[in-house]
Amino acid sequence: MNLIRGTKHSAKPALVVTFLMAISALTISTGAQPAWVGRLALPYEVHWNHTVLPAGEYTVTVDSKSKPALIQSADGKRSIYTNVPIVADSESGTASLLVSIAGPERTVRSMNSPALGVSFIFNPISNTERELLAKNGQLESLPILVTKK
Repeated sequence: MNLIRGTKHSAKPALVVTFLMAISALTISTGAQPAWVGRLALPYEVHWNHTVLPAGEYTVTVDSKSKPALIQSADGKRSIYTNVPIVADSESGTASLLVSIAGPERTVRSMNSPALGVSFIFNPISNTERELLAKNGQLESLPILVTKK
């Protein structure tokens, strides 16, 4: 009786591993392609949602306008999903990240994606606050090199 229980118990991890491998293979085989991919160089540390990203090279992947974006460091050591953004009409210009500056702290506010026709707003600011920050030189736009549309 113990042997049967032992066999059943030890078979469960193997079944779970097989199941996870099958799901991974299915996901890969479906060929789901992201809607938009870009490369971004952060010249300084930024606060993005509840995460602090150090300066460095990153890839930004957007699968859908209504889903969080995936931010991955170029070395693959760090990755985060953003919060689900508020979607607004794209601003004119190029793909870019809007960062506000308050003392030593820099916070990601939004990401403009003209290729998708939208701006993703992660940390909203009012028009009045935006104008004031811009007037005081506390807004910076970081370019994003779009690698896939």
